[in-house]
Amino acid sequence: MKTTRKQYIREQKTICGDSYAEVDFCWITEREHRAGPRGKKQFASSLAQQKRNRERSARLLVQLLNTNFDQRGFALTLTYEDMWLPDDDEAAWKDVYNYLKRVRRWLTRKNWQDAAPIKWVCVTENQEADPANGLKEVRYHHHMVLQVDGLTAEHRAALRDALEDLWCTGRSREPLGTVNADRLQPEHDSLEGLAKYMLKYPRRRKSWHASRGLKRPTYPRPNDTHWTPRKLADACTLRVDDADYWERRYPGYRFLGAVPSYNEERAEWRLYIKLRRKRR
Repeated sequence: MKTTRKQYIREQKTICGDSYAEVDFCWITEREHRAGPRGKKQFASSLAQQKRNRERSARLLVQLLNTNFDQRGFALTLTYEDMWLPDDDEAAWKDVYNYLKRVRRWLTRKNWQDAAPIKWVCVTENQEADPANGLKEVRYHHHMVLQVDGLTAEHRAALRDALEDLWCTGRSREPLGTVNADRLQPEHDSLEGLAKYMLKYPRRRKSWHASRGLKRPTYPRPNDTHWTPRKLADACTLRVDDADYWERRYPGYRFLGAVPSYNEERAEWRLYIKLRRKRR
């Protein structure tokens, strides 16, 4: 007599800092269901990596930004004048390294007692012209998210001015190019938009750098018994845009959106939803 394979749908939360969360719903095997805490944690941390490279990179960046940055941070775009345009990736990164050194020295001179170390993520981007493939030249530039915790509103305003002034050469202090420093607005989903913007041209060359000690998302114990294949299919087709439904299921959070996908070969639905904690 043929035995029926048990079916499990895992509900796995990913907590990114105090304000943002994602919830994955996916099929798992009985072996994955019976795994110990370590195995379940490894499974949770791999969820954002199980899609195509571009989607995976964007989702991991959204999680990283939401875990470490909030409305006290800044989004910067740093460009170059012709005479200061770097020749290669190494020279471009050296400019960023020197820029961050100047910002740290500036903070040291201010001697703000409650100021935490700088935390940042930077993506350097460029593209050489390739007319045969329809690619235009894209000059070197940098996208950066930067934050210093422990500052007052007045201190953050001064830091914002400094961030725009310190993108310069060494002693001569000549501007390397332009800098736009905009305040982050996580309540308006600016971090997700920023992550997608930083990765929106997948064919361009990009190199990543980030400060040490950035926090990672946390993964609460999953639930493997609440959802069934039928309930997941209904959620992916009938409830995918139903904010009231999801906000009742996750009280205290505002529903941002849902991303369903269907594997035709295996006839399996997957889904992840995005949530932001409501202001009290």
